[in-house]
Amino acid sequence: MFEFKLPDIGEGVSEGEIVKWHVKPGDSIEVDQEMVEVMTDKVTVQIPSPVRGTVRGILFQEGQVVQVGSVLIEIETEGGESEPQKEQLPHEVKVENVPVPEEPPRGVVKTLTGLVLASPAVRRIAREKGIDMTRIRGTGDHGRVTLEDLENYRPVEEKPVPVTEPVPEVKVSAPPAHTAVQSADDEILEPRGLRRLIFEKMTKSKQIIPHFTVVEEVDLTRVGQTITALSKVDAKVTFTAFFIKASAAALKEYPYLNAIYNENAKNYTLRKTYNIGIAVDTPDGLTVPVLMNADQKSITQVAEELSDLASRARKGQLKLNEVQNATFTVSNVGTIGGIVSTPIINFPEVAILGVHRILKTGEGTSERLKTNLSLSCDHRLIDGAMGTRFLVRLKEFLENPEILLLR
Repeated sequence: MFEFKLPDIGEGVSEGEIVKWHVKPGDSIEVDQEMVEVMTDKVTVQIPSPVRGTVRGILFQEGQVVQVGSVLIEIETEGGESEPQKEQLPHEVKVENVPVPEEPPRGVVKTLTGLVLASPAVRRIAREKGIDMTRIRGTGDHGRVTLEDLENYRPVEEKPVPVTEPVPEVKVSAPPAHTAVQSADDEILEPRGLRRLIFEKMTKSKQIIPHFTVVEEVDLTRVGQTITALSKVDAKVTFTAFFIKASAAALKEYPYLNAIYNENAKNYTLRKTYNIGIAVDTPDGLTVPVLMNADQKSITQVAEELSDLASRARKGQLKLNEVQNATFTVSNVGTIGGIVSTPIINFPEVAILGVHRILKTGEGTSERLKTNLSLSCDHRLIDGAMGTRFLVRLKEFLENPEILLLR
């Protein structure tokens, strides 16, 4: 019997959520046939079968979160022999002869492997707060520790109790838990898939990074005229392409905004590459593909690559390396609406640009195109003056787009 384990999908990925099974027990399966769709905190991937045989057992259901190295599926191969699997976990945890108490102490989570089930984000926050996760009883699936469990955790100082003296039983009436009034038409929404990842990442960003936001009005009239002129020579360029190109140019002059926060070391890395993440609205939620080395590409190259990334993001076809290593993010909600927002930083970056609805003012030769840009920054590294100067420089690039065409 061949046991297929969840492989190490990419650097920093320790778990994945089962999105969809493409096979079921009893099905015949071929080598390289897609078995299962798995979502990580980086990207969604299709995992093929490394062997040929018959599916005998599926150990995790859709919606469950699985640790790297856990057995996902059992396949009976020809001859019934087990075949080696590539990309095994470096050191597999063996659970034979592991003593497990019949009833663990209150608040303590015990598993066969001695590990606590939790996402990478939850583990990092627990480490930062100095919380021993083995003291928490997880309320998620299979005892999984959630962000809410961390927030609700209150350490209890254990004091020795004299053996000779009986401990009186004290009954304490707990205050009634707050329960929202529900009707028969209400439904419970549990974050899953991409929405679960967004839930955890945005919570972490706001808990760790002290945000501040500055807003500036920008005249995009000349950018609009440039886009029209380029379209006459079959060059399809969008406003977003100019926002990306202008951001890369301004980041070179204000390198602190192109930094990455290193949570464990409590320091920052000033990146010398300018990889711009673009927030894309997909049917499943927000996805951030990355346009690498934006400063080295022409405005038409940026526009073409942006169109390709956005299209494949909406189809769920991005590769792992296309959602990694962003140094700064641009979130353009202006195509939907809104005149101002305070975007949340895409952790572990330190700044994000919000782009809003483009409005026409005036008439005839006095007609102008204007919008508001909002910049959210990590106030631990970036002062308000620096963030404002960056935004003003960004405005200068956009109001004089010919400068960007030469870069």
